[in-house]
Amino acid sequence: MYHLKSKTMKYCLIFLTTTLLLIGCKTTKKTENLVATTPVYRFEIDLVNLKDDKVSVKFSVPKNTLSEGKYILPKLVPGYYNPMDFGQFITNFKAIDKNNQPISVEKLDKNSWLIHDLKNVSEISYQVDDAWETTSTRTQTAKSPASMFAKDSVFVINYNSLVGYFEELKNGIYRLDINKPKAFYGSSALNHFQLDDTSDVVNAASYRELVDAPVLYCAPDTAWINVGETRVLVSVFAKQEPHFAKTISGKLETLLRNQQAYLGGKLPVSNYAFLIYHDVAPEGNFSGDGLEHNNSTLCLFASPNLKELPEYIFDVAAHEFFHIITPLSIHSFEIQNYDYLNPVMSKHLWLYEGMTEYATMHMPIKQKVIDLKAFSFKIEDKIKQMSAFDNTLSFTEMSQKAMQRQDQYLNFYQKGALIGLCLDITLRELSSGKMGTQELTQALVLKYGKNNAFKDDELFDVITAMTYPEIRLFFKDYVENGKPLPLKSLLQRVGFDLNATKKTVQVMEKLDDKQIALRKSWIGQ
Repeated sequence: MYHLKSKTMKYCLIFLTTTLLLIGCKTTKKTENLVATTPVYRFEIDLVNLKDDKVSVKFSVPKNTLSEGKYILPKLVPGYYNPMDFGQFITNFKAIDKNNQPISVEKLDKNSWLIHDLKNVSEISYQVDDAWETTSTRTQTAKSPASMFAKDSVFVINYNSLVGYFEELKNGIYRLDINKPKAFYGSSALNHFQLDDTSDVVNAASYRELVDAPVLYCAPDTAWINVGETRVLVSVFAKQEPHFAKTISGKLETLLRNQQAYLGGKLPVSNYAFLIYHDVAPEGNFSGDGLEHNNSTLCLFASPNLKELPEYIFDVAAHEFFHIITPLSIHSFEIQNYDYLNPVMSKHLWLYEGMTEYATMHMPIKQKVIDLKAFSFKIEDKIKQMSAFDNTLSFTEMSQKAMQRQDQYLNFYQKGALIGLCLDITLRELSSGKMGTQELTQALVLKYGKNNAFKDDELFDVITAMTYPEIRLFFKDYVENGKPLPLKSLLQRVGFDLNATKKTVQVMEKLDDKQIALRKSWIGQ
């Protein structure tokens, strides 16, 4: 995730899995057996008949023989490190049997309900309040763009705010029937099949797949981009300009073509969607969020006008799209087997957020989008922002305690990016320019990929085996033990001069042959 507030940045990530449709697809005998033995959740979501600005949700319980079951909405989703407690927005939670008689329900905590006599439950219903209605007027309890909407104008929906699962029936498949306003179109990476003007059907093979695909429901303002073999949907809602998608899509196309080159000439997905919501904010205010998924990014902005929005979208989209590599294609078991109610944090936010942010700042100089001076300012800015945090802390320990150390969390995007910079230069030096973080991440994608997780405690040793013995000491010193980064000496080796007192970075005018060669292998100039 990427959050901007008065030009202050915050990032989060969401890891979710790929698309496999089991409902509404051509059935084979194998599929029939799978569907027959897999719990099926059938939800009805009403976006038309709002009651007190609340969305009505009801669903039929999967067939079961359980005397009771625990229904869960997420406390947290991957990448957020403050509990969001989506259950806090649920009211009027009821269960009934086939004779429309109530069945006992016990509220266990903010995010879970114990339903008694589950095997005889015919239907469960509840209402969902929006977490916040605009990006510029959020409440203290709403820490994400959970389910937000402006009535009669737009719905921005993350399904983790509307839909849950039973702990005893986790591996279910989902069918959602959406009642929507007549003129609205659902933009999402997950197909919203239109039955008629007011009805859509959504199928998902798992809960993860469902919450992997946020949807922007509004009168459509869309554009399409083709980048290599990848087809990209750009869907926009902007109150001030109903036809803004074309303007933004041009900016995104330039970004994606540079990212394609940076990633080796091919984007790692065949289809992608950028969902962009803009609201008007008071003069002088700017805020924004971005949530990345396997095949989409959701960007939410509020600003006085649209003039600077394409530039901000470039920054947000670049970071979010690079999450396709880390953690969506390189991740630990803690992420792959995420517990939505009681999540366990991975040690490696330096990789997921730090390396993602480093790629975001490294790509423009490597692709010659910016010059050396502009790149030096980016490095300088990270160094200055890093100084606001405690840089003696272990990044692995802080990653595991990210929920408790929110005061230090943003340093993953400052020092974390600089760890990536130092690692990149070190690898280039050790390999005589042949390997850097670009090549390392590509090798890790080949080794793991989105369907295979690494063990948290083994990653540093795995990377060392793929590179050089010195890299294990690098991780021990600068990621595990919190030693000061060797920025001055490493930057000098590639022709940049760091004034540690003033925290300024200057491009050196005179370089020797060794500096020239190392810098060229690092940033291409």
